[in-house]
Amino acid sequence: MDTFTKIFRLVLFAQIFIFISCEPKTRQVIVDNRFKELFYADSNGITGADGIFSIPLPNGSSVFLLGDCFLGKVMDGTRDIKTPMLRNAFNLIDSDQTHATAIVRGTLIDPLTLMEPPCESGDTTYRWYWPGHGFVRSDTLYIFALNLYTDRSVNIFISKPEGEKDEIDRMAEEMFSFRIKQVDLLSFKLPDFTHIETHRVEFDYQQNAIDFGNCVLVDSGYVYIYGTKNLTNFSELHVARTPLNSKVFYRSWEYFDGANWRSDIKESAPIKVDLSISEQFSIFRYGDKYILLSMDREGSDIFTFSSNSPYKNFDGKKFQYSTPETRYDSTGRLFTYNALAHPQYVDDGMLLVSYCVNSFNVRDVFENVENYRARFIRIPISCILPGES
Repeated sequence: MDTFTKIFRLVLFAQIFIFISCEPKTRQVIVDNRFKELFYADSNGITGADGIFSIPLPNGSSVFLLGDCFLGKVMDGTRDIKTPMLRNAFNLIDSDQTHATAIVRGTLIDPLTLMEPPCESGDTTYRWYWPGHGFVRSDTLYIFALNLYTDRSVNIFISKPEGEKDEIDRMAEEMFSFRIKQVDLLSFKLPDFTHIETHRVEFDYQQNAIDFGNCVLVDSGYVYIYGTKNLTNFSELHVARTPLNSKVFYRSWEYFDGANWRSDIKESAPIKVDLSISEQFSIFRYGDKYILLSMDREGSDIFTFSSNSPYKNFDGKKFQYSTPETRYDSTGRLFTYNALAHPQYVDDGMLLVSYCVNSFNVRDVFENVENYRARFIRIPISCILPGES
């Protein structure tokens, strides 16, 4: 080999090395602590919650729909055990993403649960709402909610004599002693969130136990309403729809049977997805694609799927993230659940996603507020839809 050839190969090798080493690295999921700090407060705001559905509003702000949540003051990372737990509230993030405002009944000092089910005269059963998802039409916000009631027959009791149980023990029993009665639809006037009316969604929940309303997508003149049907070892995904120009959104739904839309809920067929869908999940449109994001219902992994349709053929399963809280929890009590996408907050090609953190021991959420604060992460769109940004 002559000298010229050796030099040429060395130069070529160097150029290839430089080219490879200068290629941009694959984008990765990152933690978004800035949004978490915006969302939660140590006083005068939400100090802990789960749920965390979000709906963008016409003025550029977003309202987050919270399930069980706390206000009050946080001292040295703890909350007083006397802090009342609200069954639901809203958290409003302004259009500049600089301020969060808790929306409750009562005051921030003495807050009350925001949405409460109507009760019939003489009904003493404790009932409450866990908010699902919703949508906006014109100046009205519509929110689906699971109407729950206390039923001690489904409870695993705290194994202490009644005289030895404290407030936290009784709270734990109450939290897990429930059944779902029905799905309701509530409406609110914007921008001040004045309650307008509440209606039961007109299908027989006891005969057709599909938790409709835990994901909503407005697309091409329809409101698509998704829900899970929880089987013994698997959770199926179902979808209904109603026209966006409907005068009432709580009845006259159509249900997808796998090929066509039917008026009878008994013909609703599950959308085939290679995952046991979480109780709360997201389906949203990005460009001309529809993205499904969900945690594995019994695990801590977040997956995405994509489709050309909002109601079928979700494939392209991609693992995105494994929540670290359960891996690094020495007590074995923490768990994570219900990842949700917030597509109005795509920034530099990075999708905002939240997931909930909780403990099997209710005391933990008082002794360390981080044990009951959702986490926020950013998933690159290119990791969901290769070639997109």
